[in-house]
Parts: sequence; C-alpha cells; structure tokens
Amino acid sequence: MTGPDPSAQPQPLAEKVVRGTGVDLVVVYSRDGVRCTHPDSALIGERVPAPSRPPSSLTTHTRDTSQGPAVVSYAPVVGGDGTVAVGIAVRQVEAAAAQQIPLLLAAGAGGTALSAVGTALVCRRLLRQTHGLGPAEMTRMYDHHDAVLHAVREGVLIVGEDGLLLPANSEARRLLDLPPDAEGHRVADLSLDADLAGLLTSERAATDEVHLTDDRLLAVNKRTTAPYGGHAGSVVTLRDTTELRALTGRARWHASA
Repeated sequence: MTGPDPSAQPQPLAEKVVRGTGVDLVVVYSRDGVRCTHPDSALIGERVPAPSRPPSSLTTHTRDTSQGPAVVSYAPVVGGDGTVAVGIAVRQVEAAAAQQIPLLLAAGAGGTALSAVGTALVCRRLLRQTHGLGPAEMTRMYDHHDAVLHAVREGVLIVGEDGLLLPANSEARRLLDLPPDAEGHRVADLSLDADLAGLLTSERAATDEVHLTDDRLLAVNKRTTAPYGGHAGSVVTLRDTTELRALTGRARWHASA
C-alpha cells in the first residue's frame, strides 16, 4: 500500500478472498480513504463515502455500499496505513434465509406429524389398557368402586403377586388391626397371624376358611384376580364369625338343656 501502485498486490488478494469466502466485497483503502481494492475496478482510486479514519480495533456497522445495504466489518491495517473493510450484502443474507425457510417449514411439519403419530399411538395404547374408558368414565368407575369397597360389611383387600398389600377397605383394617400406612407394605411385615399371612401370600384359594386372630374368628375367602383380566394377585374377603359362633353355641346349649 505504500508502493507506487497500491492496488497491484491487494486487488488480486481481495478477489481471492471474495471467491474463497463468499463475502460480497473486500475493500482496502488508505489512511486518506482512497480505495486500493474494490469489486468494481472503476471505483479503485476513488474515496470511500464513509469516514476514512482507520479504526483502532475491529468494528462492525451496517452501511450503504456499492453492493447495496451491507453489514461491514472494519479492521486497521498493521502500521496504521489504512483500513480493510469486508462486507456481506443484506440481500445475500435474505436470500440465504429464504433458502432455509422451506427446510425449516419441512422440519417443523415433520416434527408436528411425528408428534401427532406419537400422540395417537399413546392414546391408542391407553385406551386399550383402560378397555376403552375415557378420563370421565374412569373417574366415575373409581368413585363407584371406592364407594362399594367401603360400603360392604365384609373386609376386602387385594394382595399383589409380589406379596404387597394393595387396597384394603375400612372393615379389613379393623378386623386385621392394620396400621394406617399398611397399603404398599408386604403382608409378611404386617404382624399378622402366621397361618393367615401364609394364606394371603400363597397361590391357594380358600372358601370360608376359619382363622383365629387375637380376639376374633375370621372366615376367609380368597380368589385369584388373574382369570378376570387383571394382574396376577388375589382378592380376599374377611368376615367376623366370633359373635355368630357364640350365638350358635348358646342355641345348641339351650336345645340340649
């Protein structure tokens, strides 16, 4: 830039940078603002319209250039003998964005379609697992079952295949003297009579099988839930026969007397 022909070496180098990087212009100009390089060779030797004082460091501005509005970065030439300006026209950015829009729209449509298919599959699986019942029907069924479970006079409880106590109604809790947090615990850990606990955790069915607790005689019925479409486990009903047996014994005593 300090030689007799400031454009001789910078111009080919600037053209090479333009071709290799895809920028729209590389302009090198002197301390006085005289262009040494430019994509339009007719403008070499002309002054730049922007302020010509070399920047002290890298700066970026949006300018009106010979290529139209552009985002231009300015860097000082080492030694302070001039400035290098590299610009990308706004139209090029807009064109690049326009090329990406179809891809973005296609990706968005694909993601939406994939989400719709996934949602449909999940809904289908849920409906299959709930036997076609929707949220309202399931809520109503739960309310009905819960009301029936706690309305019956017999104790009712369900034991899972892993020996965990699942739902137990109030009467079952009373007859077995279960703690408030009994549900979810293993039957073997609930301090029940050994014979009764063994029956509850076994695969054996029972019909009016009598078991003695601390102060009660319980008639126990037990059936597996598997044949009815549920998960493997057992449903157990408990009936307190203590008073009934006492009344029966009295009746027999009076009859023999």
